[in-house]
Amino acid sequence: MTPNNSILEGLLHEAVPLLRGLCSNALIGVYVIQDDRFVFVNERLASLFAYTAQELCSGMGPQHLTVEDDRPLVREQVARRMSGQVQSSHYSFRGIRKDGTGLDVEVFGVSTCFGGRPAIIGMLIDVTERNDAERAVKDQLRFITRLVDNIPNPVFYKDEVGRYIGCNAAFEQFIGTPREQLIGYSVFDLSPPDLAARYHAADQSLFNSRGTQIYEAQVQYADGSRHDVVFYKATFDKADGSLGGLVGLILDISERKQMEQAIWHEANYDALTGLPNLRLLRDRLSEELERARRQGSTLALLFIDLDRFKEVNDTLGHQVGDQLLIQAAERIQAVVRSSDTVSRQGGDEFVVILSDINNAQAAGMVASKIIRLLHLPFLLGSNEVYVSASIGIALYPDDSTGQETLVSYADQAMYAAKASGRNCFSYFTPSLQEEAIRRQAIGKQLRRALAENHFEAWFQPIMPLHKGLPVKAEALLRWHHPTDGIRLPGEFIAVAEEIGMIGDIGNLVFQQTMDLLQQWPQGQVSVNISPRQLISGECGLWPQEMAARGLPASCLAVEITENLLLDERPIVVNTLLGFHQAGMEVSIDDFGTGYSAMSYLKKFNIDYLKIDRSFIQGLANDNTDRAITEAVIAMGHKLGMKIIAEGVETQAQLDLLLQAGCDYAQGYLFARAMPPADFIDYIRQYQSA
Repeated sequence: MTPNNSILEGLLHEAVPLLRGLCSNALIGVYVIQDDRFVFVNERLASLFAYTAQELCSGMGPQHLTVEDDRPLVREQVARRMSGQVQSSHYSFRGIRKDGTGLDVEVFGVSTCFGGRPAIIGMLIDVTERNDAERAVKDQLRFITRLVDNIPNPVFYKDEVGRYIGCNAAFEQFIGTPREQLIGYSVFDLSPPDLAARYHAADQSLFNSRGTQIYEAQVQYADGSRHDVVFYKATFDKADGSLGGLVGLILDISERKQMEQAIWHEANYDALTGLPNLRLLRDRLSEELERARRQGSTLALLFIDLDRFKEVNDTLGHQVGDQLLIQAAERIQAVVRSSDTVSRQGGDEFVVILSDINNAQAAGMVASKIIRLLHLPFLLGSNEVYVSASIGIALYPDDSTGQETLVSYADQAMYAAKASGRNCFSYFTPSLQEEAIRRQAIGKQLRRALAENHFEAWFQPIMPLHKGLPVKAEALLRWHHPTDGIRLPGEFIAVAEEIGMIGDIGNLVFQQTMDLLQQWPQGQVSVNISPRQLISGECGLWPQEMAARGLPASCLAVEITENLLLDERPIVVNTLLGFHQAGMEVSIDDFGTGYSAMSYLKKFNIDYLKIDRSFIQGLANDNTDRAITEAVIAMGHKLGMKIIAEGVETQAQLDLLLQAGCDYAQGYLFARAMPPADFIDYIRQYQSA
């Protein structure tokens, strides 16, 4: 007997106990079907369907344990085996228990013979829990897939070597390729080389140290445009714990970047000219100073102020003024190098950083070119406008190594250029700093002097040359300095203008003048008015204040500078005309030293011209001064004005003025300026003489 036959006989001998053990299995249901009825079921199968074995084998068949929808399937599978089409089958269906509840079952059945006729023996397993779990997993996967696919941001998946294994709809749209065509490809197949290299390096870094990764980069959309994005990536593992790949999400931050850039630009650039503003200038200057320090090079700072810009702005309007500033900025930029910085500080002020220049002369050459360009006419619509520029220059490291100090020095040099006649440039010198310190000290002292009533209006008689009795005077400010004694206006008025005190000081002079006029009601006093006082509009109320004190407006005359006639701002024009209409007279002070414009004399109804003392001083020995004086007297009379000569100190000067027909004279020949009480005594002496 062969070994195989021996084994077979052994199995046949053991078949009965083996079959008995299988049929009594507590985990698997066992059944025998013949003629579509159960002829045998084990206890496990009966209990699965909540029947007894006897009930199932009493005329019931597979159809009784199958939900209606699955009965055709079960009938077909049984028929195929009973007819001999197939020897065995494996399938699943939905069962129904005795109480009507359902369960999922899986069947393994084979054809056999029982009692000499065809039958089916099979095993049945309850797979309800397994199917429920599988359905839950499928539902979860379906939910996750649907969720990811509807995320508006691109989402993608890659395997452990960086090849795409999936993505969502947004990623398809962003890259312009269906997801089916992405599978198996890498970033080098889908992105431009420069971007692909960046992505690949980031992926490898993440694979080397698993976890999460966030970084900013750019992506190229299907339309070819590039956008700023943030990548959010995370690795995932396989079931065995090895690296499975990564999942990534792309967040487009282009709009945020653009908004940030717009906010930064607005904070650092001038809205009108597009030039860097003061904030950005300070950053640039700090960088350039540090670079100059490292390289041992020279840097120049140019502070530029447009002369007479306010006249353009006020007479032609802010729109024309803005056009002028835009064109001025373009002209300045045309002179300097691309590596230099041109900044607008506001108003009509510009600052230029000239980095790495050879010497001070090189900075002066640039300043000269800027001055020449800005002096050319500006065509602003239908207007042809002329301005000029005053430029201050400070140098690093020659003048200072400190940023704030350098800016201050350039500003001081610019004011020195203005004081030199404008339309020029000036280098910073230590004397300018000394002057700035002096002016700063004066400013502090002026504020204290005003608070402590150290200012007083003194009065100098103005003598009629054809009558002996003085009926006019000029109010002249004096400062009772606690240590320096009496200080004259020429020493501090300019500083008072700069620090904005001229209005308060001017009003003080006006109030003290009214005090004097109440003691001298038959006289007339001239008060000097600065341009800033007129622009503020406060002096426009002087006629009403005089009326409140019972003084006629004709008691007061106002003295303005010749240049103020060119100021066509409504507040200036209306205030001067208001004075005239109220009965106050207007004098032009220091006539002949400014910008003479004869037509404006008539326009503003000027009553007096005061010939500047510089012409009177040379009257006796300078033919030119005499000719100018005589011409002014003749012209003024032709225009219906009276003439006052200032600074008369000698009898010879007085005689020549009488010959020329001058109306009034003022000077030391007659009297110096006096405190109010002394002036009243002086007048009374004249009246009693």
